[in-house]
Amino acid sequence: MSYFRGQQRLFVALFVSFALAVFLITGCGFRPVYDQPGGQFIQEDLAFVSVAPIANRNGQLLRNRLLEKLTPRGVSESPRYRLSVELTSATESLLIQLDNTATRNNLKMSATFTLTDLSTDVIIYQGTAYSVTSYNVVGSEFATVSAEKNAAERAARESGEEIFDLLVIYFNGRKS
Repeated sequence: MSYFRGQQRLFVALFVSFALAVFLITGCGFRPVYDQPGGQFIQEDLAFVSVAPIANRNGQLLRNRLLEKLTPRGVSESPRYRLSVELTSATESLLIQLDNTATRNNLKMSATFTLTDLSTDVIIYQGTAYSVTSYNVVGSEFATVSAEKNAAERAARESGEEIFDLLVIYFNGRKS
């Protein structure tokens, strides 16, 4: 019998905590990112962003991810903004054995971007996205190259997500 009373108290405590959290969040001025006055959505602004080509294979992966996120319905024929990205990456040995060979590497990717208003040709926003992914270095060269390629794809995906999030925050702050 006391087990059920304990469960009831736990349920009541969780319910009260949840209700208190909801009241605190609404009272502090919290507003969802995609909530825009007049029914305009940030996706409309993002759909007018043209992504400039980015050098090398990792840049191509990043550009493809940005196009997926920014313009899921296709590229606009009359863009208002241009997103330019400069991508740098470096490999760092992480686990080094006694014979001085690495068994694990970090791939560090840095994407510095600028958002330019095409009507005035002025940079209106700039930032940097960072990503670090790891991969194993094994005896098979094919497996190591494959793992490094997978790490580069993951890093490009993460950098694309971060750039997208930063642009959403920028456009949201611009509208308010």
